[in-house]
Amino acid sequence: MIKRIVSPLIRALRRRPVIYWWVILLYFTVGLGAWMAGFQPTNGRWLTPLELILLALWIVGLLVLLTFDFDTEQARRIAARLGKSKWTGVLITLTTIAILFFAAETYMRIFYVTTDGYGFTAMNYHWYQNFYWGHYNSVGYRDYEPQTGEGITHVAVLGDSFAMGHGINDIDATFPQLLEHELGQGYDVNVIAQSGWDTDIELYQLQQYPIKPDIVILSYYLNDIDYLLQAPELNPDSRFDFPDNPALSWFILNYFVPNYIYYNLLQFTSVDRNSNFLLDLVNAHTNESYWSEQAQRLYEIKVWADQNNVRLIMLLWPHITAVDASAPAVRQVGNFMRQQGVTVVDMSEPIKANPSAGLIVNRFDTHPGVVAQRLAADALYAAIQAEPE
Repeated sequence: MIKRIVSPLIRALRRRPVIYWWVILLYFTVGLGAWMAGFQPTNGRWLTPLELILLALWIVGLLVLLTFDFDTEQARRIAARLGKSKWTGVLITLTTIAILFFAAETYMRIFYVTTDGYGFTAMNYHWYQNFYWGHYNSVGYRDYEPQTGEGITHVAVLGDSFAMGHGINDIDATFPQLLEHELGQGYDVNVIAQSGWDTDIELYQLQQYPIKPDIVILSYYLNDIDYLLQAPELNPDSRFDFPDNPALSWFILNYFVPNYIYYNLLQFTSVDRNSNFLLDLVNAHTNESYWSEQAQRLYEIKVWADQNNVRLIMLLWPHITAVDASAPAVRQVGNFMRQQGVTVVDMSEPIKANPSAGLIVNRFDTHPGVVAQRLAADALYAAIQAEPE
């Protein structure tokens, strides 16, 4: 029954080889493209049964178009007519582009689900979906369950994307977990951090944590002052452009290949944009008005620590790929906290002394990579073991 219906349709198409090729190409690109855009298959999550079934049906349909009731005589006729057609060259080019595009798309979805430094890309979104959002503990953080009981020293790591391990797939490779391993039995290091947090909300989140810490590590990076820079001319994120055309925007957001080209290659490689981003943050820390408000926020965290008999340590991050350029802001923060009697672990020198590709997540993301995570854990371990300043 199925053969009597399908065979005449496919034979009719094969009598017109150019149209037949166009139909196959259209089926291949639209079908696979719609499946990818609709389900966004990526490394780090399992495909659902529905997704697998639809993919299998698409493959069956493609095989039917290519091989159903096909014989040697038909192949000769198709080859002969295509050899004389002016459209053959165009179809070869388009087919090659389609195959290369989907091959590259598949490669990136398997091997390049990673973050960028600003949280703009599709790859970044799927990293959060696959390696972050789905790995919360019962308290709502990317961490293991907090320990309870007597004789445990609770260490809270308070911060933002640096503290929660932005771009690090395995949470055991992040500095809070590495530190807990180094401290050993009797210590529980808890993460109180979310990507995008600034200093204005961190004290509140610390106060809401169900377990009172004995030690608080305040992980500080220069963009923790972002909450004061909301005007477009001041906000560092406004340095980057977004596509206005709806169709182009949809294409860029749903496929990794154009997303990579548009954001990573065209946006993040801009020397002016990246240097201006850092300059905005440094200037905010040296601006009297902004710094006065930021210093007050930091002081409030110190006051809370004193009132609750909690030891406060600041982990102070420079811009990892521009340590010297970020130094004025780092000095401003570090000197202020030292004046408050806070132990400051400044990562500037350890980072400068250990040049490595592993210091950052990737060339488009200057968050701490696996090497910087290890350096931070070692420096914090030494600070905790030392006498308070």
